[in-house]
Amino acid sequence: MERGLKFNLVVSELSDRLRKLPYNHGDLSDIGNEVGYILGGIIKDMNDEDIQTFITGFKHGVSLTNGTHFTQP
Repeated sequence: MERGLKFNLVVSELSDRLRKLPYNHGDLSDIGNEVGYILGGIIKDMNDEDIQTFITGFKHGVSLTNGTHFTQP
């Protein structure tokens, strides 16, 4: 993925567009849809491996906050 990642642009767009969502009520799938739409619009050549890499990072971030993260002794 690094080949097409426009990191600062992605971060800026995510921040800006998620802050300005046109609706006040939704669920996690709505947030996921918006993130996917933003990423897909900026990084045109994402493939299944790229998507899995994103999902892996997402799961890791959640696991660090919900107590399911495995740490070695």
